[in-house]
Amino acid sequence: MRIFTFLPLEQIAQIEEQMKAAPEKREAQRLLAEEVTRCVHGESGLTVARRASDVLFGGALDGLSLTDLLAIFANVPSKELPHDAIVGKPVLDVAAAAGLFASKGEARRLVQQGGLYLNNRRVSDIAQVVASGDLIEGRVAVLRAGKKNFCLVKIAG
Repeated sequence: MRIFTFLPLEQIAQIEEQMKAAPEKREAQRLLAEEVTRCVHGESGLTVARRASDVLFGGALDGLSLTDLLAIFANVPSKELPHDAIVGKPVLDVAAAAGLFASKGEARRLVQQGGLYLNNRRVSDIAQVVASGDLIEGRVAVLRAGKKNFCLVKIAG
């Protein structure tokens, strides 16, 4: 912190005390990441990084625009599918068509185990279909299998 940030030494000492009291909170690591991001990308870059972290670790997609999502998921696998192959189709079929699973059976098992998400909301029903309201700005949906396996599904065209 002393080397990589411009934080006052008093604040760094306070953070060290907090870290000794509760190391599991990882406050020093979080603050260091924020300060480095702010120095490199500015305040707006830090805001985008925070939102991306929230989304990638299961936070809600509410309030995010299409542009935000495309930036956050720029390095995540994506698949373009026709509108007819997404809207009104079972989430399992869309996930399989997007290549998130090798088979619909694998997708079905993950739903039963509570590990398939559409726009970071758990899919609890095998028969759940993708509604037009599930598409962000009518163009994309985010599928997630487990904690870290994402796929951005885009409407082709």
